[in-house]
Amino acid sequence: MGVTNYLADVWSATEFRNAELARYAEPEIREETRKGVQIMASLSLFINIFVWLWISRTGADSLHTYSHMLLGALSLHVLVSTRFVYDIRALQGLGMVLLIVSALAIILIAHRTSDLSIGMMAAIVMLLISVPLVPWALRDATTVIVLMTLLLASSVMSVPGRFHLESIWLLQLLLLGSTIVVGVLVARNTSVRKQDMRARFELENARKEMELLSLKDHLTGAWNRRYLETEFPKMAEICREQRKTLHVAVLDIDDFKSINDDFGHQLADQVLAKLGSVFIHKLGSEGRLIRLGGDEFLILYCDENLEELISQTIDELHDEPAIRQITRVRTISLSAGFASAGPNDRAEPKQLYVTADKALYSMKKNRQRARPVEELDDTVNRTGNWTL
Repeated sequence: MGVTNYLADVWSATEFRNAELARYAEPEIREETRKGVQIMASLSLFINIFVWLWISRTGADSLHTYSHMLLGALSLHVLVSTRFVYDIRALQGLGMVLLIVSALAIILIAHRTSDLSIGMMAAIVMLLISVPLVPWALRDATTVIVLMTLLLASSVMSVPGRFHLESIWLLQLLLLGSTIVVGVLVARNTSVRKQDMRARFELENARKEMELLSLKDHLTGAWNRRYLETEFPKMAEICREQRKTLHVAVLDIDDFKSINDDFGHQLADQVLAKLGSVFIHKLGSEGRLIRLGGDEFLILYCDENLEELISQTIDELHDEPAIRQITRVRTISLSAGFASAGPNDRAEPKQLYVTADKALYSMKKNRQRARPVEELDDTVNRTGNWTL
């Protein structure tokens, strides 16, 4: 990675070249920022309480006492506020306010006492060094450091002769050294954090892809039984929430074994693969195709007119080369049994599947016995048969 690309990468904590990665990283960056500001506020609260107790015992100037009391109150306010703020920029703003106000308080005390002591310089350096506690990137850290440096430098130089020249130069050197150290730390931390985010994002995507593959049938692209067990109840709930009817169809190819025997497994697999891809396309986001095994499929459809959709799908399959190769010799037909649950019904996935499967089985059984469709058992729902 070149210097320009590196600086562009560490310039912002929340900007990534990949928008999906940015959305993935945002919640974690927000929580890291929250924890960082909380740590900074907690340390500031502890230090200010300790210093306030110490100067109270030594009888120091009241300005010291009030300053540390106010800084302690501000630290407590920031600590509490972080629990209720959910915007990253707002959380960063709380940290900036705490640092800048703390630096301002230190310099005001220095002006009051006309003494820029080593202790005050050390306190300023500690403020700067605490910047990497918050997961700021280079842009945000630069903003904080520039504001603090300009405030401190302009303040100590605004009243000529108030502070010793040696103290002013020492402060400038300390500010410069601290700024360089903090800048390097912030850039490095941001780079490491972003690399970690990218690695985790890629691993998460890989895990999801593997999980997705484990739920899909490799031949037809349809979902498998594992998917059915977890998603059937979810889809039933979605249909109920959308006030739509959930349709279930158990569908298979009639006498598929003879197609395998007469034309070979390769051509038969081509028929199944094409059947799966066309049905998946036609069902769209409103339905799911699940391969139960062999040539048997289950359709979940959260809309109206499933029978009509199946008829349209069959029409599209007529001209497929693998299917036409078979239909020149013999007929291919598909049969289906249906079950439905309205938006006001309690959709029991297992019962819907059993009802649709029973409908398909009863139709095939009665067809073999040459009984008319009207004599089907009343306990089953609709059935259908289509010819390719």
